[in-house]
Amino acid sequence: MCGACGRTSATDAWSGTFLTRRARWEAARIINDALSGAGHPARVTCSAAAWVVHSGTGRSVLVDTASGIWRVLRSLPGPRLDVAAALSGRPPTPVLAAVIASAETAT
Repeated sequence: MCGACGRTSATDAWSGTFLTRRARWEAARIINDALSGAGHPARVTCSAAAWVVHSGTGRSVLVDTASGIWRVLRSLPGPRLDVAAALSGRPPTPVLAAVIASAETAT
């Protein structure tokens, strides 16, 4: 993290889409819709320059990238997530496309 501005230095293929707090907030809302639709207890919130993944037990993990969100979510106990199916039928936006793509390619 940059000591001067507070920005994180980790990036992934979707970092450009999530540069603004508004985009990170929208991504968190979309991810939470997919999680609640699958009955998963985890939730995601956005911070000034990253996201926080909250497990169902209260554990919180700060992540810098969209790929990091999915890595953390997949490591938590809960139902398997089919993000594309959970989010089908929504109006397409660049943030929605980046959320789905990051979920499909995260390892």
